[in-house]
Amino acid sequence: MADVGDVLERADLGARIWVRGIGRSLYPLLRSGDTVRVERCVAGALRPGDIAVLRAMGGELVVHVVVSIAPLATASLLGDEDAPGLRVLGKVVAVRRARLVLPIPALARPALRMAQSATAALWANDSFRLGVRRLRGALTSPRTAAVRRRLVGELEVRTLAAGDRDAMLLFTGDHLRLSAPFLERQLRDRWTRVGAAAGAFGRGGRMYGFAFLDEYGQEDVHLDGFWVRSVYVAPMARGMGIGGALLEALAEAARRQGLDRIWADVLAENAPSRAMFVRHGFAEVGGDVAESARRALREKEPLVVLSRELG
Repeated sequence: MADVGDVLERADLGARIWVRGIGRSLYPLLRSGDTVRVERCVAGALRPGDIAVLRAMGGELVVHVVVSIAPLATASLLGDEDAPGLRVLGKVVAVRRARLVLPIPALARPALRMAQSATAALWANDSFRLGVRRLRGALTSPRTAAVRRRLVGELEVRTLAAGDRDAMLLFTGDHLRLSAPFLERQLRDRWTRVGAAAGAFGRGGRMYGFAFLDEYGQEDVHLDGFWVRSVYVAPMARGMGIGGALLEALAEAARRQGLDRIWADVLAENAPSRAMFVRHGFAEVGGDVAESARRALREKEPLVVLSRELG
């Protein structure tokens, strides 16, 4: 499959290509799963308020609002500015969501720039961020669990196959800071043979939880063994036992591959995660193993290492 960034870079100036977007940095203007029409252009064609499509050094695509052009600067809707060095591939000229196509003409630039500036100013306010966190906490509390269960639908937790690519990438774009190209490559070339990824699927095939098991060597970290990584449950589905079910799915996959032990690392301050691992057969490991893991991961905060024997 051709890389979208490569396709855009090879396209002629002025060419327009539909691209499916992943990520939340421009939410709610753009949502994961929306399709955007990208017009190939150079940096000199951009103006403040344009939605630029850029490519990072690692190959990832970034879609952010242009906040200035002398020099060129782009930022998320919440005001996080991009580091210099991104290559301009084009700009978004339309958004398609389901059957609705919304053009983004040049006349929209002032409104988009104003919206970005206002949203960034709000998010910089400590009281506003605290209010958002409290609202999120209320919406995901045990008091709302029954309503959320009905919205999520019956859940299926299982290991991922190649056909789950889109669901995995959409979940990652919404909730995680993992590299989408890395995950896509692992799912396509590795997890069908060694290691595994697991997901929790609800109504409409939407993913509500994700975790994977792999060797840290895949990310150039010198740490032996297979480790449980990035166990994350969407706020909408918390309190439904998904985290533990993901761990069990990974443990079963490891058992089928002949592994006799799997590992995990958790920040010492993350008591809920530590308790979840212990409930599912993991025991905390101290001494040289924990210290070696902390050094290999270059973790400054206290780290707890756990392991589970697979019978």
